[in-house]
Amino acid sequence: MLDSAPVHPPSTPHRERARRAGVPVGIGVKLAAATVAVLTSVTILVANQVIQKTRDDLVSAKANAASMMADLLSAALTAPLDFGDKDAAQSDLDELRSNRALIGAVAWGSDPEPVARVGQPPEGLSAFTARGAENQVLEREIRVARPVVRDDGRRLGTVVLVLSLEPENAAFAAARRDILEFAGIVGAMTAFLLLAFARWQIVRPLSRLVHAARRLGEGDRTVRVNVGTNDELGRLADVFNAMSAAILEREGKLEMATKSLRELFDNMREAIVAFGPDGLLGSEVSRQARQIFGERAEAGHHVAELLYRGGPLCVETEALRQWIDVAFDAELDAFPEIAELAPRAAWIERAPGDRRFLRLEFCPVVSGQKIARIMLLATDETELRRLEESVKTKDEEHARQIAAMRRLIAGGGQVFVRFIEVSRERVARCSEILQSGDRLSPADIDELLQLLHTMKGEARSFDLERLADEVMTLEGELAVVQARARSESGISVEGSSASWRSRLKRVAEELTRAQETFVDASPVGRVILDQITVRRTDVARLGELIGGQEGEAAEIVRRLGARPFGEVLASLAERVPRWAEQESKRARLEIDGREIPIPSDLARVLPGVLIHLVRNAIAHGIERPEARVGLGKPEIGVIRATCIEDQPLPTIVVEDDGQGIDFDALAASAGVDPSDLRKARELLFAPGVSTKGDVSDLAGRGVGLSAVRADLLSVGWLIEVDASRRTGTAFVIRPRTQAVPRRNGE
Repeated sequence: MLDSAPVHPPSTPHRERARRAGVPVGIGVKLAAATVAVLTSVTILVANQVIQKTRDDLVSAKANAASMMADLLSAALTAPLDFGDKDAAQSDLDELRSNRALIGAVAWGSDPEPVARVGQPPEGLSAFTARGAENQVLEREIRVARPVVRDDGRRLGTVVLVLSLEPENAAFAAARRDILEFAGIVGAMTAFLLLAFARWQIVRPLSRLVHAARRLGEGDRTVRVNVGTNDELGRLADVFNAMSAAILEREGKLEMATKSLRELFDNMREAIVAFGPDGLLGSEVSRQARQIFGERAEAGHHVAELLYRGGPLCVETEALRQWIDVAFDAELDAFPEIAELAPRAAWIERAPGDRRFLRLEFCPVVSGQKIARIMLLATDETELRRLEESVKTKDEEHARQIAAMRRLIAGGGQVFVRFIEVSRERVARCSEILQSGDRLSPADIDELLQLLHTMKGEARSFDLERLADEVMTLEGELAVVQARARSESGISVEGSSASWRSRLKRVAEELTRAQETFVDASPVGRVILDQITVRRTDVARLGELIGGQEGEAAEIVRRLGARPFGEVLASLAERVPRWAEQESKRARLEIDGREIPIPSDLARVLPGVLIHLVRNAIAHGIERPEARVGLGKPEIGVIRATCIEDQPLPTIVVEDDGQGIDFDALAASAGVDPSDLRKARELLFAPGVSTKGDVSDLAGRGVGLSAVRADLLSVGWLIEVDASRRTGTAFVIRPRTQAVPRRNGE
């Protein structure tokens, strides 16, 4: 029996086992196989002898019987052959027909022709009879020849009998089958008994010893083996148990000596290692050090190998080695000053792509007023460092985005669009030069460098660093071959042209990416790519000249005066979170249809209208975060401004996902019948009516919606509330002649 429990981490003793190839075969199987092989050989030999003896006995008995029959027949034919009585001779032979084994019989006298014949004797018996009296045993028959002799010794003739061996052959086959089956059964039973005996008495004890040895190698020092026999295997088990007990005792003493120190090291957040004057690490290594440094934290490695991968020629490695020499030679009191000269931090690379930032501290281990060893305490501050870098990067990115937006607002949008267009023309020209042939002239290379250099400078002016880097790389490659091209009056580009064209393709992709970023940052979307700055007085004068005319020119003038919907809302997106914060709420603005043009008359009043509606949604509709969570809504409320492109004029919807309007309470406060929904809706736009009980900076005075309706009516537009909604509030702005649109699901 094995009674054990692992107390140490398992090791991996598989090196020796890995050298042995093939399928493992147990010693019991080998012993049984060898025994069965020997037993089978002996059985086959004995069975062959028995089988041969059985056949010989059967044939011998048949031969003796045939000889007796031939002797009797020879005596009976003496008189017929002496007197030449063929009928009597035939009669004697006919008496043999009752013998089932008889194949045929022939009697000869002095003439070559037979005197009598019976059955179907085989051909060629005359040559057999010439040899005299004998027995001939063949595979399927026995031939017996006897001379016919008178009493005075004179030979009268010969008689031959041919008897079949088929019955004997059948009996022999049955006997051989029985013998082989018996031998097989005996062999199988013997093999089974041997295998069972070997497994019980040899394999099982050895398996226990092997399993116990494996457990011992894996760290289980309490393993014991009980074989239960008083032979060599039993003595081997006793020796193994004694060895295991001795190992357990020695390791227990060592474990007690190091347990306290190990617990202290392993529970500290710092990675701790210790090294001597030679800089080599000792065995005192904390768990955190193994996790951070891996195999480099093993005893015998130099402490510089933990921190730097540059080898002995690395500047940091050499500086640390010199510091170690100075630190161990210094007096104990001077160590704090020397410690200030040690490296305070280091970046290490545990694996490709896995870099760690460590804060370092060196502490002396004193023995007899001398520094015997120095402990290195390394704290992993990677996440903190990455967080700091991430914040810094985001701040820089945010500053660049703000700068880009300021340039856009200041009229830089058209300049940027022109830069994209001209840069694409330059890329196309560069590609055209590279595809013109396998050789480039000095003039071609000069033109390429001029185009690329200009593009690089313009890209950096718009903070497009990735685009500038791509262009600069290509510019550098071309600059390398510029001098050669001048000296050789041209240079072959067969090997480099494909690479340069691929680089140009990446430049074009960066231009497209920059354009899409510009479009995303634009309040009017992709329309920004088609806008130019014109004088408002010029557009107004065009309108006066066109007057009330219709046609393409009038339509173009109307489009010139129209403004994109997103431009009207450009300033609201950033204000909504601040306004919501004033009400202790959280909200954001979403804009759909920002590229749809708004007529000039509506665009003039729409910014003020939308400001009133958005502020109204924050004050009256959006709930506080805790209330929204209780209703199963996200903490941040959503206000959506949508421009729907209808003909001939668009429709604008401003909606929120807040608590909606309590028309019953509104009607009751104004003394209106709550069942009259139309009057209740009209109350929203009446002067002095407000659903907010108190006055704040956003609402509460009952002025906002009445002012909104007045402004819209002044330019021929209406505003209504969509009362069909069960949640939230939606205001619809439309021309006077246009019906209120119904959105999907309403």
